[in-house]
Amino acid sequence: MQAARLLVERGSLRAQSEDWGEYHFLSMPSPGDRVAVPREGQNHYLTVLSVHHQPIRAADAGSSEPCADVVAKWTGAG
Repeated sequence: MQAARLLVERGSLRAQSEDWGEYHFLSMPSPGDRVAVPREGQNHYLTVLSVHHQPIRAADAGSSEPCADVVAKWTGAG
């Protein structure tokens, strides 16, 4: 499993992204993938726009881990 912070676009592209916190994925999603996220008692449906990988230097591998942000557009809930 891979962990990534989920940033959700719910308004216009210029609006501030909502930080929904860190989620675990079986594998890192790709742009265009659809994901269903349980939140506030509902499933929220998102389309992945981009993944921002944050690698670390090999020399720092023992002290920190690489991470990523998944940016997605909210498309509905149900």
